[in-house]
Parts: sequence; structure tokens; C-alpha cells
Amino acid sequence: MTQGFADTNSDLITVIDVGTTKVCTVLARKSKKGFPELISFSSIPCSGVKRGNVVDASVISDAIRQTVNDIRSSTGIDVKSAYVGITGSHISYENRVDYFPTIGQQGVVTLDEVAQIPDMVSEGLRIPGRKIIHALPMHYAVDGFDGIKNPVGMHVSGLEVTTHLVTADSYFADKLEDTLKMAGMDLKLMVNEPYASGEAILTQTEKDAGSAVVDIGGGTTDIVIFKNGSAVYTGSIPVGGFQFTNDVCLTYNVAFSDAEEAKIKFGNTELSAIDLTETIPVSPIGSSATIELRRRDLCQLMRERAMELIRLIDLKLQQGGLKENPNSIVYITGGASQLPGFYEMAEQFIPNCVVKKGSPDFLMGITDDLRNPCYATAIGMVLHAFVVESSMERRLGMNDSIESSGLLGRIKKLLKLA
Repeated sequence: MTQGFADTNSDLITVIDVGTTKVCTVLARKSKKGFPELISFSSIPCSGVKRGNVVDASVISDAIRQTVNDIRSSTGIDVKSAYVGITGSHISYENRVDYFPTIGQQGVVTLDEVAQIPDMVSEGLRIPGRKIIHALPMHYAVDGFDGIKNPVGMHVSGLEVTTHLVTADSYFADKLEDTLKMAGMDLKLMVNEPYASGEAILTQTEKDAGSAVVDIGGGTTDIVIFKNGSAVYTGSIPVGGFQFTNDVCLTYNVAFSDAEEAKIKFGNTELSAIDLTETIPVSPIGSSATIELRRRDLCQLMRERAMELIRLIDLKLQQGGLKENPNSIVYITGGASQLPGFYEMAEQFIPNCVVKKGSPDFLMGITDDLRNPCYATAIGMVLHAFVVESSMERRLGMNDSIESSGLLGRIKKLLKLA
């Protein structure tokens, strides 16, 4: 067996995406060029999460250990700590305004002061029953002038900051952290999953213009909206691929595994794309007999669920203000978005915007496997973690050349040109 070494190297980044249907662990490093670069990843099926919430910590911790062991076997690196994704209907957001009179006392606003603003916002808040996941600055105001994106170098005596504050229910967040500890891992930070997916899919230009990412996972559909370069809306719908499969279970009284197989092999929300006379053999629970299910009935059932989900998505996009601009882009991603016909329905029934398929990008060395939409969250978490750690290194004086503001946007531009 390869003798492993602990991930004490500050150049290493480990993220864990704990989903409804899988656990995915990705190991990356900061390359010599200063970009995040893939080292290894492992993904295995797991069913310990329901609608974004931990329901079986033992199953999840076992899956985490297995993925970490897989990475250790292939790289010799013994992972000990990680960034972990969190989502679910308990996630909420607030776009809040804070004023910090001490900023600018050195004569001008410094990069260090701007880098400390998320911590200053978080440390000044105590929200009973809530855990702060992100405090993401949106824009600044100086002497009554609002909408400033970068105040560094400005002469001010105090700074007003508008922040996209994302919080989670403390009970669910603590349970997720406890599950990670059961697997022998320490938590670095939690990352809101839809925000991560946005980092993996959207260019800076798309964030500036106004765009959304809709991540349809196994148990939830998560939405993040960006405007003027910043996250402005975070939402979650408790519907995902699980509900499509469960509809088949309940309607035809078949086991979940059989329903999942039927969905994957024969599911399609566009009836015009299938043979309406085709039948599917299924075995109802408690019966030794096999019945012939009409494929058109199966697909009609899925179409109805898809229509319900698309209407809920459209409502969230309206609530987030994205529909005000008909040129706004909506990227559909996530494992469950790959159900045949779903994307075409989204194009048809989400009006006043441009609907596109979203796949993760912007990670050096990314493999074709990881470009699958089901890995958007994991890749985005790596990119977010890279920016967080680069900012921290700069503040600690470990790398004075790093300017975290806009860092990821510049990296994305360079990788697109490469």
C-alpha cells in the first residue's frame, strides 16, 4: 500500500459534494501558473441525504471515507480537511446594508480592508438558530454615491457595503459537520451549492450582464442569480430527480430501483420523441407477475412532473428579478437535468430569457467525466475555495502578488483564451 502524507501542503484544496444520490470528493492544487488544477477525484453512489438534509450520517460518512481512500490510493495524499457543500430549503438569504466607519482611516481604502469585509459582516451578526455560510459583497457606497464595485484606493471616512448574506439552519449545518467528523475529516468551510455551481458555469461577463444557474439535483433544485457581477438571489425548490422516480414508484407500485432504471432507460418528457406503442416490462411489489407498462404513460407522468418543476423555477426567477431583462441567460445544469426532453421543455416554458445547457469548466486538467453537469457543484467549490485561500494567503502576507478581487474572473478569461 502507498504510504500517504497528510494534506498539510497549503497548495492543496479538497472539496466534498454530499448529494442525494452521490458523494463526490475532488482534490486540486494551485498550479505553478497560479490556477486551480485537478489532481484526482472520486464519486460513489450514496443515499444518506434527502432534499439536501442528512438523514443517515453513517451511510454518508462511510461514503466520504471511501472517496477519500480512493484518492489516497491513487495519489498517496492523505486528505484530512475539506470544504463541504450545503443546500436545502432551510437555506435563506438577505441582501443587507452595513456601514463600517473604521474603513479608510489610513487615508484610502486598502485591499486588506476590502478583503476583511465578509468577516466583519459575519462577526457583527448573531442570528439565533442560523449559521452564516457566505457574506458576499455586492457593491459599495461612498459619500452617497452607490453602486461602486471596487472602492480600493478611494479617499473615504467610512464605507457602506451591501452584502448577499446566505445562512443555513444551524441544526442541519451542525449535522453535516458532525457527519464529516465521523468520517475522520475536519471542516474548512461550508459552501452554498448553487453559488458553487454558478462559479463553475458562468463567465464574469455573464455575471455582469445578469444570469442564473438552475442546478437540478437528486433531491432539490437550487437556483442562484447574478447581477452586475454579484450574487443577488439564492433559492431552493424541494424537487429533484428523486421525485421523478418516486412518482413512478407510487403510480405503478414498483420498487425504487426498478423505477429508477425505467426512468433512466425509457424516460423522456417529449412524447413526440418516443415510440408511442412501445411497452416496458415491470414487476409490481409483492407480485411475481410482470406487467407491460406503456412507455407513453411513463413519459407523460414525467412530463407532468417536469412541467410542475419548470413553473416553480420560472417563479423563482421572477422573484429574483432576472426576468426584467429578456437577454438574461439561464443555465440548466445538474444530474437530473439530463432527463431527455427536459431541457427542450425549459426552453419552451421559461419565457423572456435565454435558456442554455450548463456544464462545469474553468478548472485546469478537468476531465471529460467531470464536465458532466452532475459535477458542477464540486468543480465550483474548488474554484471558490481557491479564491478564499488565495485571499487568505495575501492577507497573511504569504503571497503579496495575489489580488483576490476579480481573481476568478481573470482566471476564467485566461483559460478561455488558452
